[in-house]
Amino acid sequence: MVQLASMAASWLGRRGRLSAPQLRLLVACGAAAGIASAYNAPIAGSFFVAEIILGTIAMESLGPLAVAAVAATLTIRTLSDAHTLYAVPSFTMHSLWEIGPFIMLGLIAGTVAPIFLRSLRTVEGWFARTQLPLPVRLMLGGLIVGALAVWVPEVCGNGYSVVVTILNGQLIWTTLVLVLVCKWIATAASFGSGAPGGVFTPTLFMGASLGYLFGFSVNMVWPAGASDPRAFALVGMGALLAAASHAPVMAIIMLFEMTLSYDIIMPLMLCSVIAYYTARGIENQSLYSEALKKKAAEAPEVVQLPGIVADLVKSQAAPVLLTTRFEQIARLFLHTRHEEIYVSTPEGDFAGAISLHDIKPYLNDPAVAAHVIAGDLLRDDVPPVALRAPLAEALRVFAQHAGQTLPVVESAQGRLAGILVKNDLLLALLEGRGAEKRGDTQAPWRAS
Repeated sequence: MVQLASMAASWLGRRGRLSAPQLRLLVACGAAAGIASAYNAPIAGSFFVAEIILGTIAMESLGPLAVAAVAATLTIRTLSDAHTLYAVPSFTMHSLWEIGPFIMLGLIAGTVAPIFLRSLRTVEGWFARTQLPLPVRLMLGGLIVGALAVWVPEVCGNGYSVVVTILNGQLIWTTLVLVLVCKWIATAASFGSGAPGGVFTPTLFMGASLGYLFGFSVNMVWPAGASDPRAFALVGMGALLAAASHAPVMAIIMLFEMTLSYDIIMPLMLCSVIAYYTARGIENQSLYSEALKKKAAEAPEVVQLPGIVADLVKSQAAPVLLTTRFEQIARLFLHTRHEEIYVSTPEGDFAGAISLHDIKPYLNDPAVAAHVIAGDLLRDDVPPVALRAPLAEALRVFAQHAGQTLPVVESAQGRLAGILVKNDLLLALLEGRGAEKRGDTQAPWRAS
């Protein structure tokens, strides 16, 4: 659904001769619409694309994504009898002690997710090393899945029916262990052979199975700690999805939209965040990391820029320390044309950025602003570039960052060396192309 909707959006955008940024946003809207229509989850569809594909939840992009997702959901509900994806039992926490097992489940899910993703990549590598033609590999993957399905029919499909059975408490734990192992193998075989399709819903199945088995085990040892293992199945779905996708906000919202159960929100949020940080601590690879890396590797090189960042670096108008007062920060914004200023520690190391939007709430409240310092306004989501980095690397960082400037640091110790302005880099790109056509051997910006 995501691929089909994105392809349709791309076709419409090209027919309408949209600019590249507009076309990218329209394709992202198509992906959000696909997720929303498949899972009846418009909010999660928006955050799925914002967190994973675009890497930002700024309103400039999240607004159109939400509109597209809502339109898709309304269309589905008009054309069909779409309803809540999973009907779940009511869940009530009787004691604060019940939080303990959910914390443990988050740690387990965060540990299992990297292992699950590594197994998928390992099997994919096995299939690739056979150097068999793609149709033969697909046949081999289908043979493995079919052989498992002869004995365990539940491995077929994306796991939705089994999850419903788990949530209704109709599957005994011994059978569930067998289904979980076989489903893991079948998913790896299907994914590794190159068969079209995703592992999004199978990840939900793995989380539900893992959560139910853990909840059942706790219930056997400590009945008061897990009075209803089905609640652990529900929370396990969100926890494993958050750990595998590295998008905890999307996972939490999606589970809530698919179940409309507010009772699970607290353990779901806690468990998903713990699983996410645990998985990130083990391996900084998500469900979509390999696909994004392959896409970047296959993309043609736009330009080969000579030179390094040090050729274009500029000093900031005035140094801003963590303790700099709000009045000085506002005055600096008045004397600079940039939308961001960069903050350094007393030792001179880069600490973060302050944007013009960050100070706006305080401009109309002088009483509060008088007590605000740079450390209170700091954001750490602005990527720095190294002073000796190639200009092509800076261009790639700018492509993933919406700002007009980037902080430049000395790579050895992270000391703030200045700023890099996007316009300067674009001018260098234009001049570099002109020099290449003329056959000049020296970069124009160096000669000047």
